[in-house]
Amino acid sequence: MGSKQYQEARLYLFTNSYCGRRIILYLKNKCKKRRLSQRIKRLAIVLNFNFKKLERLINDDLISTCPYKRLPNKLKIYLEIEKELSALVEEKLDEYSTALEDYQRQLLAPAIERAAGNLMKDVDDREFDKTLELKIRKYTYIYYRTVYKYKLPTLRIVPFILRLIS
Repeated sequence: MGSKQYQEARLYLFTNSYCGRRIILYLKNKCKKRRLSQRIKRLAIVLNFNFKKLERLINDDLISTCPYKRLPNKLKIYLEIEKELSALVEEKLDEYSTALEDYQRQLLAPAIERAAGNLMKDVDDREFDKTLELKIRKYTYIYYRTVYKYKLPTLRIVPFILRLIS
């Protein structure tokens, strides 16, 4: 994978992750136009993104495009987990209406479990539990491996990033 494709994949994964959307939403809601560019620049430095691309994505409400013709399976799994993470956050906030920080530790494991269940096909009931356990372990590994490989933020470090860019 070339450096340009790697950077495009990083930006795509970031903007389609729960953490990325949360950081971008924070910037849009908390910053005035003049200061927004300055904070986007800080974010680009902190996460090592191309400032101009990141600024265009945030200011113009663009959707990052996938740099691959066919998205690799591991990235599909990562994005499915992120989608479930977003759904869980919405459910938790609606159900309990408290701060997200109270539930961070209790969100990722259920999101991985849901994603594993969603992506399982043609499994009979007797094999489901056994297969689900194996998939959960595999998907947990894939999630953290993807985060590490693409240098993406996790729920745990989002508050630190928000403090750095504020």
